[in-house]
Amino acid sequence: MKQTNNIPTSMSAKISAIKRISPFWLLPFIAFCVGIVLFYQIHQEQGEKITIFFSDGSGLIAEKTPIRYQGLQIGLVKKVNFTQDMKSVKVEANIYPEAVSVLREDTKFWIVQPSASLAGVSGLDALVSGNYITLSPGKGEEADTFVAEDRGPIAELSEGDLLIHLIADDLGSIELGSSIFFRKVPVGKVNNYSFTDDKKVAIDIIIYKQYAKFVKKESRFWNISGIKADANWNGISVSMDSIQAILQGAIAFDSPDESDEAQGETTFPLYSSIKAAKRGLNVNITLPNDISGLKENDTPVYFHDLQVGVLSEINYGDDEDVINSTPTIQAKLLVDPSIKSNLKSGSKIVLMDRPSLAEVSNLNQFLQGKYFEIIDGNGTPTSHFEVIKQSELLLQQPGALILSLTSPQTYGIEEGQPISYNGIKIGEIVSRQVEIDKTTFKAVILAAYRHLINAETLFVAASNFSLDVSSDGVQMNVESPRKWLQGGINVLLRSNKTGGKALRQYPLYANNSNALAGITSDSIKPTIVLTTTELPNISENSLVLYRRLPVGKILSIRPNKQSFDIAVFINQQYQYLFTKQSRFWAENAIQVDISLQGVDIKAAPFSRILKGAISFDNIGQNGTQTILYPNQTAALSVGHEIMLFVDNADNLTIGMPLRYLGLEVGTIQKISLDEQKQKVIALASIQRDYFNALSKKGSHFTLVTPQLSAGGVQNLDALLKPYINVNFGQGKTQTQFTLSRTSGENNKYQNGFPLVLETENAASLSIGAPVLYRGVEVGAINNIKLNTTSDRVFVDIQLAQQYRHLVRQNSEFWLASGYSLDIGWSGVDFQTGTAQQLLRGGIAFSTPSGKIVQPVAKAYQHFLLQTKKPAESQNWNQGSAPQN
Repeated sequence: MKQTNNIPTSMSAKISAIKRISPFWLLPFIAFCVGIVLFYQIHQEQGEKITIFFSDGSGLIAEKTPIRYQGLQIGLVKKVNFTQDMKSVKVEANIYPEAVSVLREDTKFWIVQPSASLAGVSGLDALVSGNYITLSPGKGEEADTFVAEDRGPIAELSEGDLLIHLIADDLGSIELGSSIFFRKVPVGKVNNYSFTDDKKVAIDIIIYKQYAKFVKKESRFWNISGIKADANWNGISVSMDSIQAILQGAIAFDSPDESDEAQGETTFPLYSSIKAAKRGLNVNITLPNDISGLKENDTPVYFHDLQVGVLSEINYGDDEDVINSTPTIQAKLLVDPSIKSNLKSGSKIVLMDRPSLAEVSNLNQFLQGKYFEIIDGNGTPTSHFEVIKQSELLLQQPGALILSLTSPQTYGIEEGQPISYNGIKIGEIVSRQVEIDKTTFKAVILAAYRHLINAETLFVAASNFSLDVSSDGVQMNVESPRKWLQGGINVLLRSNKTGGKALRQYPLYANNSNALAGITSDSIKPTIVLTTTELPNISENSLVLYRRLPVGKILSIRPNKQSFDIAVFINQQYQYLFTKQSRFWAENAIQVDISLQGVDIKAAPFSRILKGAISFDNIGQNGTQTILYPNQTAALSVGHEIMLFVDNADNLTIGMPLRYLGLEVGTIQKISLDEQKQKVIALASIQRDYFNALSKKGSHFTLVTPQLSAGGVQNLDALLKPYINVNFGQGKTQTQFTLSRTSGENNKYQNGFPLVLETENAASLSIGAPVLYRGVEVGAINNIKLNTTSDRVFVDIQLAQQYRHLVRQNSEFWLASGYSLDIGWSGVDFQTGTAQQLLRGGIAFSTPSGKIVQPVAKAYQHFLLQTKKPAESQNWNQGSAPQN
């Protein structure tokens, strides 16, 4: 069977694409959205465009000058142009969006630039960044056009600050920026001032928030500007406050404790002074009747160096007889209520005298004279006080030491001046009583310093400025300005020891020198009056020395017909050195010792060279010595003089030394003429230690001077300064001697072993010719003279002490002319010595040989001087050892 499938016929499908928007078109849309966002952001960042009109555009620069508020930049100047009338400056600026809220109708703009005035310095930040614009937010509707202020406020009102309005008849010395004081502390500033409708002056002040609580509803404000002066018979009364208040003006106010705090915008009257304000606490006081210089509403009251009140009332009464008989006066003080807690029964009110410039804490205290001082104390509250004087205050202190000081004059010292020790005040002058012949001061030493006062304490008038013009030069002593102004009395301690019993009365000295010298009066009495025939290099005020220590001075010099009287004062502290054994002599300003070793110069200090000086020491015997000796040697040699006789005074001088073995044992003090003997007398002072040994018979005195001969220059040590050589004798005491002269050539044997040679003729000999032993010079001829019968010549020779043992009892001496000539059958024998022997000759000696050595010759033993050398002397070889 045939089966047929019923299969539908297939149809072809038609495919069609769906139409879509191309993604390319999304890009413009996205760009549009981004543009909207950017536009919004730009608009937001540009902020608000405002216009400000300024009278002066100093320092304003487009695109640079910022607009600031509270230190942060909130905008920028975009354009700066003149207005059409060219009378102001138009500034277009943008304010950042976050600061747009400050743009109100009452907002004030001004330019900040650096400035300095008495009110202070402002705009210092503009020195670095340049001028800028700032603002003060205001109230009202939103605005975009403003007229700037010519200048900004001195103080901006911050949150918490208190704005107060003061009404005054005139501005006085108040200006913008003047300070507001509360108890001398600046608590605010003057912000503005203007006229009221009734032609008074309205002053706006700002009290800083931390001090706003001190302004009370019953507070009173007063002007403390400038200086108020009142001249009357009591002196000049000057009322002034701080320097700041004088320069720029200031306002003060009080703060009553019982009153509530004032609110902002409160109005108060401004009084011309604290007196006009009549604000204070009344304190009743009782005054002594013997005071003066007080004035109602003028004499101030101080507490801790701050003026807290004024003397408001003095009740003198109407009956003059009653006033004079009443010991006290009633008065009232008007003081700041803030010190009420300090007015207690133990407190004191002291009437203080005008302080010195060194003690004032402000100029006002010094200029207005007397004032009251409140001193803290304990006890119960009170409003009545017995006023005590400043001097009585010290007397009432426990442990205070009260003294009496006397002086011939006041020395410019007044009551209230200090007593100081090493610059520290230890007391005060309480009173001064001037009498005909003296001045008496009553002084008080504070308890803490009374241990400094004892019997040795010295009180000296303070000389804080002194000028001394003398030969010492110009000496000026100036203390510090504070010490120079305060005056008073200084205390000196003679030793470092303190303590001990104090005296009731002390002398007051004019200066330190008088104090140390014990000079209490202007007329000084001399300790001793000296006399001298010749005035040395001294004058008034020349020093008096004791072993080089200055102990006094010369008061005066008075000439007489044949002498001078010299008044000498020795300081009190050194008067114990002056005794009956004291002797005085003039000091040489310069001592020059010239010798071959050099020049030795001993000079006194320059002041002594100019003024001169005398010295003393206790070197004499009991008995007052009133002679001023020319030098120390003369003073030491009093009663120890010898007389030297010489034919003439050639080479003799006053002051010529006498020497023994090189030591100076005396000096020539006087040279005179003995007319009877036709001799010159030289009076020599001999030192005590050498007088007994020198003043003996047999002592020999020789004038030593330099000599020039064929042998050379002898006695070179006397070339610059001749002297007298001394040989001590062994005889009895003798004070008159003959002064012999020497050629000087034998000076080196001046203290040698003396012998005497006898000869018939001394033609070939000369003084100073050598004495030879085996060709060695061992001595010299000291002198050549005839004997008493003139039949012989005595030749004095001196041998060096170390060669005295060479001369024995049997020694022989002969002439040594320096040459010898012997002619014989064997020929001619010619011998010569040194050139000096040829020119000067000499003497030789030797001792014959023998088994027994003869004893040593004695001093001044005589020997025969042979004319020829013994023939057998060539064989003499006798030795001789020195004796121990």
